[in-house]
Amino acid sequence: MGIQPKIIGLFLLASTLVYSQEKPWSHWSIQSSYFQPSLLRASATIAPTRFYTQQTTVAFIHGFVEYVLEPNISVRGEANIMAPNGQLVFTNEPEKFPRNYSALYAGFGYHFGKNNWKLDFHAEPGIAFAEMAQDPYSVVPIRFKWSACPSYQLKAGTSIYFSRFCHFFAEFNYGNGWIRKTPLSSLSIAQYGISAGLGFHLLTKKLN
Repeated sequence: MGIQPKIIGLFLLASTLVYSQEKPWSHWSIQSSYFQPSLLRASATIAPTRFYTQQTTVAFIHGFVEYVLEPNISVRGEANIMAPNGQLVFTNEPEKFPRNYSALYAGFGYHFGKNNWKLDFHAEPGIAFAEMAQDPYSVVPIRFKWSACPSYQLKAGTSIYFSRFCHFFAEFNYGNGWIRKTPLSSLSIAQYGISAGLGFHLLTKKLN
């Protein structure tokens, strides 16, 4: 099964759960919502990601930690890591793609929705690290070099908080930046991907 059918199936499942519980949720008070200020949430999952300028698809290990400051505002940090020297899912020109790659991001999120079903948007600046081939067309063994560059990531997603400690989430990600490949050229890391799965949360303060 491809990525797109899985995404559609996940959102259909989320919608079914929400509408099936609409009547009970409508009677909850604001204190019954699991999503409140001081909520700490986190998760780790596999995130299929497409670097579309290189026509390359990889599977990142993706993790995040998020803290809710206000009813609609949160701060979040996250990381995307490609397994060192791992096999690419698909690539046309491996010499134009990093052998190793990881990125760190931190920023703010905005959440809206009723009770325990939330939609969210995030804007996160960050930094990307990549190990690039320096002379891909040379007949001698290829030299690799690590470099770092500013990057950013934009996210849109949805979460369903179905219990005191667990929630389901699904997110669409877009990021961009430029990795220095040689002293004379750079490589775009424009990318989009998805992440979805089971998340965990904990209310760190008891509200009055």
